[in-house]
Amino acid sequence: MRCIGKGLTESRTFCGIMDLPPPVTQKSYDKILSHMHAATRNIAENSMKIAADEEIKMTGSSDLTVSGDGTWKTRGHSSRFGVTSIIGGETGKIIDRYVSSSYCKGCETGKNISSKESYLKWKMEHNKVCNKNHSGSSAQMEVNGMLSMFSRSEEKYGVRYVNYIGDGDCKTFLALTKDNPYNVPISKIECVGHIQKRMGARLRKLKQEFRGKKLYDKKPLSGKGRLTDVLIDQLTTYYGNAIRKHSDNYHDMQKAIWAIWYHKRSNDNEVTHDFCPDGVDSWCAYKRAVVNGTNENFKHTNSVPVAVMDAIKPIFKDLSHPDLLKRCIGGRTQNVNESLNSLIWTFCPKTTNNSRKIVEISTNLAVANFNDGKRATLFIMKELECIPGANCVAFAKEANRLRIKFALKRAQDNTLEARITKRREKKEADELHKQNEGVVYAS
Repeated sequence: MRCIGKGLTESRTFCGIMDLPPPVTQKSYDKILSHMHAATRNIAENSMKIAADEEIKMTGSSDLTVSGDGTWKTRGHSSRFGVTSIIGGETGKIIDRYVSSSYCKGCETGKNISSKESYLKWKMEHNKVCNKNHSGSSAQMEVNGMLSMFSRSEEKYGVRYVNYIGDGDCKTFLALTKDNPYNVPISKIECVGHIQKRMGARLRKLKQEFRGKKLYDKKPLSGKGRLTDVLIDQLTTYYGNAIRKHSDNYHDMQKAIWAIWYHKRSNDNEVTHDFCPDGVDSWCAYKRAVVNGTNENFKHTNSVPVAVMDAIKPIFKDLSHPDLLKRCIGGRTQNVNESLNSLIWTFCPKTTNNSRKIVEISTNLAVANFNDGKRATLFIMKELECIPGANCVAFAKEANRLRIKFALKRAQDNTLEARITKRREKKEADELHKQNEGVVYAS
């Protein structure tokens, strides 16, 4: 049941509905969990060791580029459990993980001991089995977890994580720089996905700030034909594409970013397509018209008012700064980390209360499945001295086949474009409803 994110309570419910005898007792269940904890840890550790060796082989160096990220059991900064992971930049496989816990049920029980002498004696024994390994805020879990994994990388794998792919949260990177575990500088590489989100966040913030105000053309910033949610999403997507398509040269990134701004600003009275790419295959309709010799009669149909574009120009200026774009060289992302984060909580749903042991089992299951697919389940069963049957082996093979098939389908350009189009159409429909309905709810 643990492999599908369920525990003893769900097992009892299932047995009751299916008219089966009750499952094991709580005591037996705890013993099974202990065995499963050890088995999943061994399989996960072996999988990560192989992944680290593959990373060294692919890069030809023990100085690695890795992406790091953290995830929490509950949303916000009040979670008792957090998981931090490090993934190889070339293999995309998990190299290390760290589970943080700021809660221990045993510690809660110990608070009821009134005698100081008895408490100290209890505390000495309890420290050997205490589930709490983190003191401080939940936000600090990612920082401490990353520091722990960096500090043990040389002893564990004989490698150094000298290039760190991270999101906009500079606290973790600053802590790594200050700790300096290798006595060599650690370079920060920005996650393109998070940098792309900055464009949308900045534009939405500007839209909110200008609510009720007018631009120099005596019209509001937002509204039909101006800075709508649809336009914000478009500009955000175009900005991300500009970085990804020119990930080997920050000068080209900068030019492509400004091409977006000038392209949207261009109109029949003032043509500003100088930064747009030339050629018959250009995404710019005007530049294609130039090739065809029809640019003299070209009519702009999707121009954004000049006042609106001038209002958002400072955002483009900030997000096209060379210092920022240089850290985007390579077009790296944390997508693999976020995929792992999602997988962890399928084995340990955020809607249920769990112990550190359950979170660690779930993390180990996620690591093994992420690196090795469903065959990891077979490895764990063998570690538990359970011989997988023919149906179990067939299930693992079929699950892996379907997973790969689905992943390849989603990676195809036509399916990707279809998903983007579907999201855009939904956004446009929502925008139209808002304009027609006006303010429906306001706090």
